[in-house]
Amino acid sequence: MIKSFLMLGQSNMAGRGFINEVPPIYNERIYMLRNGRWQMMTEPINYDRPVSGISLAGSFAEAWSCKNKDDIIGLIPCAEGGSSLDEWAVDKELFRHAVNEAKFAKESSELVGILWHQGENDSNNGNYKVYYKKLLVIIEALRKELNAPDIPIIIGGLGDFLGKEGFGKSCTEYTLINKELEKFAFEQDNCYFVSAEGLTSNPDGIHIDAIS
Repeated sequence: MIKSFLMLGQSNMAGRGFINEVPPIYNERIYMLRNGRWQMMTEPINYDRPVSGISLAGSFAEAWSCKNKDDIIGLIPCAEGGSSLDEWAVDKELFRHAVNEAKFAKESSELVGILWHQGENDSNNGNYKVYYKKLLVIIEALRKELNAPDIPIIIGGLGDFLGKEGFGKSCTEYTLINKELEKFAFEQDNCYFVSAEGLTSNPDGIHIDAIS
């Protein structure tokens, strides 16, 4: 059976890496959910905008595939570019859509993980002060709705390139959001933080580039 992963967050989860900058990943054991069907993965996986491109999920799935030779992997794209944490609240459309997609995917797959990459939109105006509490409500509700109390949550850190130039210049509190994400992963069961240290961005200063 397909082992599936739910993709949640904003544009860096959806993917904005330029497709022509890296060799494509072709792997017959990696699928994506599109139009209600499992299709062989091709980028962009998460087509939320015309600028959608290479995402972290593809290389994640490729790395998983290399380590687990018998597994078939399915990616469930639900990220939305520019979305704030409040837009992922349990009574909002993004949360409800993600739950519906995951429940549908569970009919033909085993949901084994949730990928979370969000926070650029909240890296200002002191939003880090309430980030942990809001994220906890979302994650607890996800696990309850999906009847998956122990499902691993893999949290991607925000890039060190933020807060300097381009669209990323406004993300002045990204280090504080990262501290909250790390703390969350340390304190909550089956949650893991993946550092973005050393990753580089597109010229816009906010989106992880394809090679990263």
